[in-house]
Amino acid sequence: ELIPAANIEQLSHQALIDLIHNAGIAGMGRAGFPTYIKAESQRPIEFLIVNGVECEPYITADDMLMREHAEQIVQGIEIMQHLLTPTITIIGIEDNKPEAVGALQNASKHNPNIIVRAIPTVYPSGGEKQLIKVLTSQEVPSGGIPADIGELVQNVGTLFAVSEAVFKGKPLIERVVTVTGSTITDARNLWALIGTEIKHLLDS
Repeated sequence: ELIPAANIEQLSHQALIDLIHNAGIAGMGRAGFPTYIKAESQRPIEFLIVNGVECEPYITADDMLMREHAEQIVQGIEIMQHLLTPTITIIGIEDNKPEAVGALQNASKHNPNIIVRAIPTVYPSGGEKQLIKVLTSQEVPSGGIPADIGELVQNVGTLFAVSEAVFKGKPLIERVVTVTGSTITDARNLWALIGTEIKHLLDS
């Protein structure tokens, strides 16, 4: 049975961290870094960077997630804002995704501390350090991490999962996966349970 959190304002900082930890949420971009560790950063965060950039060819999973679940992504952002108290949050999305840009702008219009920015569609802007450079003009030191310069990056898929964990009590058991290519007759995005064999996605 899923047990959602009634009100995050009534949860202690550690209780909210534990909730994210126990939901098994890790970075949904590429690195798979545990989200709860980022969420309990002891360093002051000026910029919370939301990565909505999907520069790899063919992949549209994050694009579809932003278009169809913008409100939940913003809920996830606001949970991270509650935990990290950043000065500003910047959502970076490629300029070839106007529907996603519009959806996030509409979903976040009530929050003056969230800015949505469309950036040029150039590989590899989706990399953490590259995105920081594009959005803030700052560079992460060699061998360092974004927190060293007061910044923290979260993928939109991760923030969606945070929202699901807190407001629905749902652990990370599935994600959107793009199934496409020259031999695929019905290219599409699918919700896939974590651990699903690739052959089942190809046959779906």
